[in-house]
Amino acid sequence: MAKKVQYSKPLKFYWKQLYGTQKKFTPEFTDEQIYYVLKKNLLSNPLGFDETSASRSLIIQGLDLWRDDNKGELLHIFFLDKELRNFLQITPLSDLDGIKKFLLAKGQNKEVFHFYSNEKKQTLMFRFALHLPYEADGYAFSLSIESDGSLELYYSLGENGGRMSDKFYADVLKKDDEISNTHSNMFRLAINTIAYMNCFPDCVADGVPKDLFEKSVGKTNKNITFQLSEQVKDINNSSTSKIPHFRKGHFRLLQSDYFSKKKGQLVFVSETMVKGKAKTVSMSPKTDEFMNKAYKGH
Repeated sequence: MAKKVQYSKPLKFYWKQLYGTQKKFTPEFTDEQIYYVLKKNLLSNPLGFDETSASRSLIIQGLDLWRDDNKGELLHIFFLDKELRNFLQITPLSDLDGIKKFLLAKGQNKEVFHFYSNEKKQTLMFRFALHLPYEADGYAFSLSIESDGSLELYYSLGENGGRMSDKFYADVLKKDDEISNTHSNMFRLAINTIAYMNCFPDCVADGVPKDLFEKSVGKTNKNITFQLSEQVKDINNSSTSKIPHFRKGHFRLLQSDYFSKKKGQLVFVSETMVKGKAKTVSMSPKTDEFMNKAYKGH
């Protein structure tokens, strides 16, 4: 029998600390009632000793993601190989403007209520969670395209959360402190995950991994797994080493009329030269079918 694998759990802080604690105090409340109690407390209670308005705002955004998860509306993605996470978070966003155009075309409108401005807005959003093997904390992302065209990311990892915008990405890249590196890594990981599932849908399968230790994954049935594509790996065929290496490259939107049949598609452009020719891995024809399935209801 194959060994069972423990996968990380996104939004664990919200499930255990916030929801779990409140449920003990008010077991008769529905989950939706608990959400509104927690939201009201976060909006009205004074800040704690080591809290700021910015950190409180991050917790509120995480709670909204938890609500989607609790309602079964959050897409859960399982990485079968954690090296895929490493690859996606270091792959440069060399065509960020092109990717934004792709997201505008593929994103789903969702009515979002902004508590601080007391108004509802239609926003293009991508919300999903990542599970990695043999790690404790999973990732949760809310990526949106705002009315001014900016690309805004909220991310949750363990008890920590952060916010990042493409308006500040170039400046953050120039810095080398821990917080800046975390912001840029999360920004690339979120965007490149969306790009990866569109470029390599043959590496995407419905359902949870077969070796999942814990079969219960909340109420959602929106579970998919990501395999590592051989097309983004190089194998060192020397007599001394056969260790896989990732190809350096980036995701790009084909916009030129030269690509008449693939215009508007995302591709992975490899910088590796093979026999004097650059290799480009294009999007599979199954992408549209997968997109409709993955983002339905988001």
